Amino acid sequence: RRGVMCSRGVWQMRKLLIKYCDYGGSSAGVREWIQTQLTPFAKANPHLEIIASRSPGRHPRVQARYMADGDKSLSLKNLSWKQVSMRIQLLRDSRPVRLSKWDKPFRS
Repeated sequence: RRGVMCSRGVWQMRKLLIKYCDYGGSSAGVREWIQTQLTPFAKANPHLEIIASRSPGRHPRVQARYMADGDKSLSLKNLSWKQVSMRIQLLRDSRPVRLSKWDKPFRS
């Protein structure tokens, strides 16, 4: 894995916000993940504050809040519960990287 899970033993991700629709087809995988995988994930990651909220008529999204680097948001639209699990693990194991502006043109 290339993710930056923690820096000096401190996990960077602090909060996980999951928004989904109760009846929308694009949220089916998220609803299944919440029913089957949320509790084991929360027990395995006690350092995280996890909030799952309904957002009627909207496509599902997950947003991660990190200690120092801000937020990162990903779409969960039409994903299976396994794909949802992989996206959430990706967010947990990484942190957002701010884009740097180059002062000079890049030459190879």
